[in-house]
Amino acid sequence: MKFSLLAPVFALSLVTTPAISASATSASRDWKSHPAIVQTTTTGEVYAVGDAHADQGRLAGALLAGGLIKSLPASPDQVKWNAGKAVLVVTGDMIDKWNASLPVITLLRTLQSDAASQGGRVIITMGNHEGEFLADPDGKKTREFADELKAAGQDPVKVAACQGDLGQFLCNLPIGVVVNDWFFSHAGNTGGRSVAELESAIQSGFAKDGFATQELVGDNSILEARLNKKGPNGLPWFMEGSSKTDPQKLLKGYVKKLGVKHLVQGHQYGKVKFPDGKNREEEDFFQRYGLLFLIDSGMSEGIEDSTSTGGVLHITEGGNKAIVICANGKTETLWSKKKDQDSKSQHCGK
Repeated sequence: MKFSLLAPVFALSLVTTPAISASATSASRDWKSHPAIVQTTTTGEVYAVGDAHADQGRLAGALLAGGLIKSLPASPDQVKWNAGKAVLVVTGDMIDKWNASLPVITLLRTLQSDAASQGGRVIITMGNHEGEFLADPDGKKTREFADELKAAGQDPVKVAACQGDLGQFLCNLPIGVVVNDWFFSHAGNTGGRSVAELESAIQSGFAKDGFATQELVGDNSILEARLNKKGPNGLPWFMEGSSKTDPQKLLKGYVKKLGVKHLVQGHQYGKVKFPDGKNREEEDFFQRYGLLFLIDSGMSEGIEDSTSTGGVLHITEGGNKAIVICANGKTETLWSKKKDQDSKSQHCGK
């Protein structure tokens, strides 16, 4: 499978609320062939990386450090898989904030194809930026990506309407992934629902509003839920809008309902506050209670004042250990079932 390398263009990003566009409501998807939640099992190694945000160079650097690619590719369509039968989950936000959204997509799709030829698997999920683009390709928040498409001779509205190879790829991205006992999604919040309930809600919302459904781009959805004061009542999504909520108890209930043991999400690289003061600092890989794993490290050069070059989460020992492998070469155990640490963080500095 070949994907063309398309030249990027940079433009200013502004935040806006997605509107329901004609492309959002006219989009179509075969949910049987492309389920909302991909479920798979493996006896191999599992990796996760999040939020490349149009920075092909730093994404490739993180993948190389993790041993997932053989070398830094001369061009995105020349990347080679190096991890055998391992599974790599990409938790969305490939696009926007920097100037190489299309090369990031090309790199990941090429890697996806090469991994499959070797018995490995790369599963790329939808982030809020992909979801918001599909809901409103003319929106200000995803302007960088729309400008790149125009510079490459593609019509953003047609792409968001699932037309062409790229449109089909974006429209068919899964919303979540279950790998053994681990659940991966962009923003983490499943609302305490089972996999079947999530799939049903997403499909029903899509049938009514397309990609503009609140199940995907609503403020507290699985793609948009916040970990900061922009969450319900100014609290992270895992507090359910109440300062009296016990986040550990809530998270235990969420993973039990999903039939897993751990949640992994990207989406936000900023500080996250917990009631007991054991907080996540900006740009850190972070785990809490061995239940919630935050992997958006703010790796993109488009992240203002970022001191991170990113890394990958390596889930090993049959899912009983999670290691951060930084692009700068540093590695650190984030969580181990043997130690069962209450919280741990790792910063992947420049």
